[in-house]
Amino acid sequence: MPVYDFCGLCTDDSVDVSIYDMNEEIEKEIFSGTMRDAMESDWADFEVESFDLTPDGLCLNIDTSEG
Repeated sequence: MPVYDFCGLCTDDSVDVSIYDMNEEIEKEIFSGTMRDAMESDWADFEVESFDLTPDGLCLNIDTSEG
């Protein structure tokens, strides 16, 4: 499911979310903002590989090497 669709499942698009790139060449957080911002980001079309609930909120894991 793409980041855009995943974020669309949430009822409050002002919730904070981060996106982590699992690409072996990057392996770091590449986005931090609201669900609304994530839906409009450069990463909106990448597939969510997995997600984590962290003390800071929701983190979506993507792999840009596959996009």
